[in-house]
Amino acid sequence: MSKRKFILLSILKTWFFATFISVVFLIVFLGITREIIEEPRNCDMSGLAYGFIIFWLFFLSLTSLSSLFSFLKQFQGKIQVALCWFLLPVIASASSFFFILDREIDGQEIMVFLIINLPWLALWLLYYYRFNSLFR
Repeated sequence: MSKRKFILLSILKTWFFATFISVVFLIVFLGITREIIEEPRNCDMSGLAYGFIIFWLFFLSLTSLSSLFSFLKQFQGKIQVALCWFLLPVIASASSFFFILDREIDGQEIMVFLIINLPWLALWLLYYYRFNSLFR
């Protein structure tokens, strides 16, 4: 398998598995923290969080296309390859955390942030390790 094919398949597998894991964790988290309301609301927007997860992880996968820069001669060092793989996704994750939250940060918001980003970053780190072990 070529490096390019490995990276593209890694992006697809990371997006798919991270989306599945994040949605399962979000279902469990929302089930645990559910508030019981006497009167049901007319507008139930509970599905919005699941759609946000799918599109956010898709955006992280698109930013991970910067890992293709690791083929260029200028980016052949260990530090440069790591920057190609992680710089844009980490910047996007960190900036989204601070741009979305303009008030005080509480435990639930941190948990949702970790549920959304941690599975993707962990799987992407696994594929980065496999890339280095296979092609170095």
